[in-house]
Amino acid sequence: MEEYNYHRDVLFMLPADTRTFDHLNDLVLWCTCRGYTVYANTAARKWNERIIGQPFEQLLVPDAAIKGGAFIKAAKSACPEHPTRPWELTLGTSDAYTAATFRGYYDPDLTYVVLIGQIEPEYVNDLHRELVGLTSELAEAQREVHRQNRALQVALHEEQKLLQTIQELTAPAVPIWDGVLLLPMVGHIDSHRALRISEQLLEAVTAHRARYVILDVSGIAMIDTAVARHLLETAHAVRLLGARAILVGMNPMIVQSVVHLGIDLQTFHVESDLQHAVAYVLNRVGRARL
Repeated sequence: MEEYNYHRDVLFMLPADTRTFDHLNDLVLWCTCRGYTVYANTAARKWNERIIGQPFEQLLVPDAAIKGGAFIKAAKSACPEHPTRPWELTLGTSDAYTAATFRGYYDPDLTYVVLIGQIEPEYVNDLHRELVGLTSELAEAQREVHRQNRALQVALHEEQKLLQTIQELTAPAVPIWDGVLLLPMVGHIDSHRALRISEQLLEAVTAHRARYVILDVSGIAMIDTAVARHLLETAHAVRLLGARAILVGMNPMIVQSVVHLGIDLQTFHVESDLQHAVAYVLNRVGRARL
């Protein structure tokens, strides 16, 4: 695009005397149809001394540039008898600004777009500044909410991946002897995971024709009522499949929880640790073979 040259294209076409406009409080500007400023009175130049030869948007704060371009476009389509509706535009910079109301139209005699702006009263500008400040704070708050939402989404995604990994690693029943399964339970056990463990264990009991199942809970910090119920139901189901459930690894906290909750563990044969549980099972298996 050819660079706009104010001195070449416009200066010699301006009316000889524009000093009358310099006595007005209103902002008066003439622009080409491309939006370049060819004249600005004293009131307008207070907001940008170098506005002549520059786009009209240079008179406005950066956030109002797009709206200023739309105003120029609307003014080109208006005539002196029917100027544009009032447009509220913000003059100045991000640090020093004020509100102004502009009207505009295309003057066929001048062949320029004429823009006339009125500075709002000081109390209006104070309200405008407060509104701009609140809008800026609101925008920053919205950005912070978006950042937090993105962080929460990332955290949720990571949690879902972790839960998936935990489910994939959910304590498998390991055969340690002919007809004997060991189920080590590690980490936090919630109702969903307890149900999944129970399903996998019953499948393993059937597949390996197990007669004894050792449930090692030494890797669990706490057992609540729901998890205890799943364990009891699992032990009962194991018994219906012809096997015996042996519970080992009860730490003091779990024991206190079981007593406090009034959970009956008579369905299980309880041993203090895995060594004693294996010895118990081998003794029973040895007797059965004899």
